[in-house]
This record gives sequence, C-alpha cells and structure tokens, in this order.
Amino acid sequence: MGRRHYKKGVVRIGSLVSRTGAKELRDEVVSWKSERSREVTTAILDHFDAIHSLDVENDIELERYFLQDELDGLDPNRQGVHFQPGVTTFSPSSAYKCERELYYKATRTPKSMEDRFPYQRRWARNGTAVHAAVQRDLLYAEKYLKHPRFKVRRLPNGSPAWERNIRQVRLFDEANVPFQIHGMMDGILTYRDGSSIGLEFKTKSTTIATVGSYRMKDAQDDHKLQCVAYSLLFDLDEFLIVYESLAKDSWMKGGDAKPDMRAFYLHVTDEDRSQLIDKFARVASMVKARKIPPADPTKCIFCPYKPRCQSNAAEAA
Repeated sequence: MGRRHYKKGVVRIGSLVSRTGAKELRDEVVSWKSERSREVTTAILDHFDAIHSLDVENDIELERYFLQDELDGLDPNRQGVHFQPGVTTFSPSSAYKCERELYYKATRTPKSMEDRFPYQRRWARNGTAVHAAVQRDLLYAEKYLKHPRFKVRRLPNGSPAWERNIRQVRLFDEANVPFQIHGMMDGILTYRDGSSIGLEFKTKSTTIATVGSYRMKDAQDDHKLQCVAYSLLFDLDEFLIVYESLAKDSWMKGGDAKPDMRAFYLHVTDEDRSQLIDKFARVASMVKARKIPPADPTKCIFCPYKPRCQSNAAEAA
C-alpha cells in the first residue's frame, strides 16, 4: 500500500455537518496507520535479521564505495550548501529543544564548557560506528537478499540517499518571518510497495532493557519531532525510527535472547508540520527582535547554555 492522503475536517451533507462521517473517517485513518505501522516495523526488523542471518564475504564493489565515500567526506569542497545570509537557521536535531536554547544558538551565545570523560567519548564513538555499519547492512541486504523488503533510494548520480549525499538547506517564510532548516538524515528507503520512507536510526548504550517493551513504549518525542523537521526538509510523510541496543543478551541464549532492536512508525501530518513551523518562526521573530523566549525547565539537563540562562533569570528577578 502506498501513501494515502486524507482531507482534514468533517463530512458535510447538504448544509448539515455529519459528525458520524467525521468519526468514521478518523477511525479509518487510525486503522490504516495501525496496520501500516505493524507492516513496516515488522518488515524493517525482518530485513535486518535476514541480512544478519547470512554469511556474506566482503563485497569489493561495496567496500570500495564505502572507502571512497569516507574520503569524499574529508574533502571540504564537497560540503557546500547555499545558506541565505542573515536568516535564522535550525537543524532537525534541535526541533525538540527549548525555545530559549534555540534563541541562544541562533544569536551565537557562547556555550558553557562541557566536561567529556574518556568513557563518554567511547560511548559516542561506538554509536557513530554502528550508524556506519547499519548503512553497510542496507546496501548488502539489497544486493544479497533474494527478496529485500527495502532498498536505499538512489540519487541521479547513483549515490545512496543518505547523510552528506542529501545534505541541504531549505528556506521557509511564515507570516513574513524567514528561517531556514539545514540538515541531513540517516537514509531514505524505498519499501517493496514503492513508497518512500525516511529512516532514523538510534542507538542505546546502557542495557538491553532500554529497548524492551516494558521500558520503551514508543519512539522518543525528540526523535519524532526530528522526523517532522525531516519531512519539511525532504518532503516525506512516513518514517521508521529504529533503535538498537549496543548491549546484547548473553551469547549462549541463542533463539531465546531478548530482542536488541525495536522499530516504530511515524506518519507526519500537516498539523505536525504546521506546529513545528510555528515554533521555528516564533523563535526567528524573537531573534530578530532580540527578545529572549521563555525557558522550558523540563529541558535543562543537557542544555549548554544553563549558566547564561540562569543569569538572565536572575537579572529578570
């Protein structure tokens, strides 16, 4: 089944509003999303399990591509995108952040020094390495599986649609408030039904329980909002958010091992996009007016501007 679009609002019969029709339409949408979610989340996990069940030797053609891609990434001449000067810029990964943090970043406020311990650097290194391994898995899967459930979308030059290959900036103008979104994503997949689905891959590094059904009921809100930003940047409606635990169950568990991967489906709506556009436009207007937005105290833990934010609060008091 490909993408389906539903008109907003209610069903009108003559001059009367049919609330029953509206409910039936909502129920149909919910039912389709539920079925679609089960279908594609099962498909992506089966897809990874299928390629990890094969003993495939290194493919010279594919490995040559990955080596060349890594070298290309070191070439500064291949990194250019065309920003509009003087326009506030946001990234998809910042979509969930506090509006005050977005303001500080846009106004180039100095960040506080961040202590990064050696084990934390290894933690980050491992996550980055697994991202690269997953992209390798995707290309091996479409080449060596007899019936791959997904393939990586290709650009006109044959390059996979992911990371630096699709890095771009897009300008928006909401109520005469311009802003731009800049970013790249983990990949755009073509499902076996022909639909395009964005892939957002995340790792969890503590215990395997973090991806268990008891601890993880749904994709994280910040990851879902990141996908909303991607939908604005890459014109996608459907996303798969896949989590892998870097901690695994006991080697000897075999078929009884706890699942180390979870997948969640997200269908981004016009309302989702509109709400994020409103947020970015609101921050951009405050940047222009040099008016500091209110802080969200629920998002202070990892904020690099806490000392400045606390200073502003004290001055306001």
